[in-house]
Amino acid sequence: MKPEFIKDSIESVLSQQDFGEEIPDYKTVENSIALLERMAEVENSSIAVFDLYRKEFITIRSKYKNLVKVDMQAAKTYGLAYYISIMHPDDGPVVLDTYKKVFEFSFNLPVEEKKDYKTIFNFRLGSQGKYFHFIQQIVVLELTRSGKIWLGLSLSDMLPENEKFEKVNRRVINLRNGKFYLFNEDDKKNIWQSLSARELEVLGLVSKGFISKEIADKLFISVNTVNNHRQNILEKIKAANTNEAIRYARNLGLL
Repeated sequence: MKPEFIKDSIESVLSQQDFGEEIPDYKTVENSIALLERMAEVENSSIAVFDLYRKEFITIRSKYKNLVKVDMQAAKTYGLAYYISIMHPDDGPVVLDTYKKVFEFSFNLPVEEKKDYKTIFNFRLGSQGKYFHFIQQIVVLELTRSGKIWLGLSLSDMLPENEKFEKVNRRVINLRNGKFYLFNEDDKKNIWQSLSARELEVLGLVSKGFISKEIADKLFISVNTVNNHRQNILEKIKAANTNEAIRYARNLGLL
């Protein structure tokens, strides 16, 4: 997809939120932005703050721009649309659809709920046929005084070789009640909510480094039962391996 088309598509959705004559107070967030930039350095993650009023990034701190070979001029011109344009051709349309639906969903929430949700999805980013796997989390950072969504914060991390995804997985989770919203139809039912309490318990112990025999001893079940639970987890959530399942569960706040 061409960045021009993507930018027009995104701005069409953003225009659904009318700021009227209200102008956000940028001085109130200067210290917060500086703190986030410092946090990105400490955590060794990439962060971006997107301004829905100006429809552009306020700041981007990426440790991957040289590896991915980001065209900084094109990124400055097209913003979010540029990054979607250099995603894997199978991922770009899904990610664009994700942004559009999340924007529409968020704009229609009651003011007191607009900061209660986190969006998480993965994608492949790169150029010349070489793609790197990322996972991104997005939350609402700031509202205007009248309750319009003003700033969005995204945190991106590159996945190691053994944690690659075969397709875009996307979720919107309510941080207060842990429930999933918006993209449940992707799997016809929420695959994570299909896990039993025992399966989540087994996954939690695996994430702590316990092997099947140790888990069996702790839960007073057989090793064969533990291995069945592990296989059922992978099949239910369509994960390629246990590491992938653990990482996604942690980002969703399940572990």
